[in-house]
Amino acid sequence: MAQKYDFELRGTTCQSCEVVIERDLSTLGGVQHVSASHNTGRLTIETFEVANEEKLLRRINERLGPHGYQASEEYSRQKIQAPWNLSRIGGALVLILAVYVIFKWMGLSTFSPQAESAGGLFAIFAIGLVASVSSCTAVVIGLLAAVSSAKAKEQAHVSSKDRLRPHFLFNIGRIVGFAVFGALIGLIGSAFQLSTTLNGLFVIVIALVMMSLGLHLLDVVPSHFARLAPPKWLSHRIHALQDSKHPAVPFVLGALTFFLPCGFTQSMQLYALSLGNPLQAALVMAVFALGTAPALLSVGILTSVAKGKTLQRVMRVAGAVVVVLGLTNMQNGAALFGMNFSPKHTSAASPSATLLQGGQQYIQMEVTSRSTYEPDTLEVIEGVPVEWQVYGSKSMGCASTLVQRDFGVQTRLQPGINTIRFTPNKVGNFLFSCSMGMVRGTLIVKPRG
Repeated sequence: MAQKYDFELRGTTCQSCEVVIERDLSTLGGVQHVSASHNTGRLTIETFEVANEEKLLRRINERLGPHGYQASEEYSRQKIQAPWNLSRIGGALVLILAVYVIFKWMGLSTFSPQAESAGGLFAIFAIGLVASVSSCTAVVIGLLAAVSSAKAKEQAHVSSKDRLRPHFLFNIGRIVGFAVFGALIGLIGSAFQLSTTLNGLFVIVIALVMMSLGLHLLDVVPSHFARLAPPKWLSHRIHALQDSKHPAVPFVLGALTFFLPCGFTQSMQLYALSLGNPLQAALVMAVFALGTAPALLSVGILTSVAKGKTLQRVMRVAGAVVVVLGLTNMQNGAALFGMNFSPKHTSAASPSATLLQGGQQYIQMEVTSRSTYEPDTLEVIEGVPVEWQVYGSKSMGCASTLVQRDFGVQTRLQPGINTIRFTPNKVGNFLFSCSMGMVRGTLIVKPRG
């Protein structure tokens, strides 16, 4: 007669932990079904027949111990909801502010997937590094460890070089797979040609996902708070491929980790979709995967170096970095809705001169190869038709699109002279930006004298 047992589950941090626990405990003798939930802190075990609960719990913890998880008796939903820690929140705010100031000073707080923008690519690479040493890659590292250990056992006589081959194939497959799937996502984004509003929503969703991840790493929110995740069955299907004997399995598994549950990966995928450019999306995903490679190549060595309080400090700094990048994305998304929360988004220079001739006004601006507007402050008069001449450099990155929602401007810029025409019908200061809200300027509309 089958029997169900509920236990309290501790030590999990995301859906990846659930997959690790379910796959490990499903091989326990007498177990029919396993269901683990990080959000509720609940572990449900179904056995083929009535079991001694105390012995079952001991066997469960023998399996979970090496992973850092623990099960205990008497599951209680209220018991596991940890209260908010105000002192920890205060410390996290100070750390976030410090990281924000440093990133702003170093110019590393902007996502820009163009080859010329080392700062933007570094930010994406840094997120990959953070993801690789967080619990989000528990399933990925588990896959790699399982494949490499299986190969080593089967081929005990081979050289160290041959034993290392699965590791390199896995990471190469991961980078190539992320680039290919990233390009497909970018192609989908370009086919849909997302509106400014929808693009803004995507950017804000990315920001919320990243800030949620960062706050969990900072350990300032209760662990049961839900997070975005793909279907769990997909993770189990991918994980099951590890039993195949085909030599290409490590490469294929590495590529398929694109679909495994990781909030960092999902935020990058949303970002790639919003770019609407296959090449840029492929670059973003490949750089992110490259950032995870050092830790995956060592199969967890980076996480084993730091333990106890040292590991907690590392994770909190990483969390602060992710929150800061999320806040930056939130500003970018707000800009696409015509809102500005940045303390400064224009240069100190005076607005560019406006030429008024023949009942029409002319303004000029350059989009540089550094993805900046020069000048970034323009001035026009209300009610007078405007001819906006924009000179685009050969490589503009994200700034190759120009959006000004108040006056219906949304266009893709080409290298050379681009002409945009509109008539300002209201007075005030209005933002214009690239399609991601990262590069911003101000259009000042003055009343007719």
